[in-house]
Amino acid sequence: MTAPDKNASATDRPALSLQDRVRRELGLFTEAERRVAQALLGEYPMAGLETVARFARRANTSGPTILRFTSRLGFENYADFQEALRAEIQVRLQGPLSRYAVRGVEDGPVAPRDGIAQAMVQNIDMAERDLRQHLPWIVARLSDLDRKVFCIGGRFSWMVASYLHHYLRELRPGVRLIRDSSAAWADYLLDVGPGDTVVVFDFRRYQRDVLDFAKGAAGQKASIILVTDIWYSPIAAFADIVVPCPVSIPSAFDSGVTGLAMAEIITAGVVDALGARSKDRIATLENLRKPFNLGS
Repeated sequence: MTAPDKNASATDRPALSLQDRVRRELGLFTEAERRVAQALLGEYPMAGLETVARFARRANTSGPTILRFTSRLGFENYADFQEALRAEIQVRLQGPLSRYAVRGVEDGPVAPRDGIAQAMVQNIDMAERDLRQHLPWIVARLSDLDRKVFCIGGRFSWMVASYLHHYLRELRPGVRLIRDSSAAWADYLLDVGPGDTVVVFDFRRYQRDVLDFAKGAAGQKASIILVTDIWYSPIAAFADIVVPCPVSIPSAFDSGVTGLAMAEIITAGVVDALGARSKDRIATLENLRKPFNLGS
């Protein structure tokens, strides 16, 4: 394994972030290295930006073990490892204004033929391959009528959370959308119980209030399904399932299409799992809607 190319642009970097690589390779580490990996994931990326000695204390291990861990990831030294983390932070926090210079927006608008649609298709394909391994578990949780389901998102991703919520509430009871201002979110958190499921959509630039809600729900023994970008929201540290979505397109803004596609794939799985139960519920709903559609 080789270290990331330091000269690569944000759009040229490998799809897998360093965090993603560590999560996927947990089974390949020694027991001591696994403690380092878990300490890093638990406070990502700040743990890795500490000195070797402080990182070792955090992971309850030794300095040489930290260096063996970073070497196994393909870095020649600890400084290169930290440089890669800092590069990821820069990409994570990159906003629309900073991407203008990267893609040359000043030169004029980008035509559809310049690769936006193709990039969206590739993003969906990559995310679907990651989702595939987790889909049975996700569908089983969302189809269990004994568990309440909560959907939440950030400033933009709230729209995707709302989209999933509208589908799920037609298919089954007990589905709630976390809305209003975050000052009222404690009222929703009050109803989250052990075994419930919280579906979180959180993309860069990650929101502290969404993190706080998800952390509170996890503390109340709810399961967290996180749909995020390939740089991972901090919520990934305690999520049960993480669905990473590539979001980069040749535009000043990240694409929301991938997250929307994952919501639709998940919904299709729930439709199949619930079968006749959801069909009967939708039939009842259609009858209840008739009085409200008069004159339409």
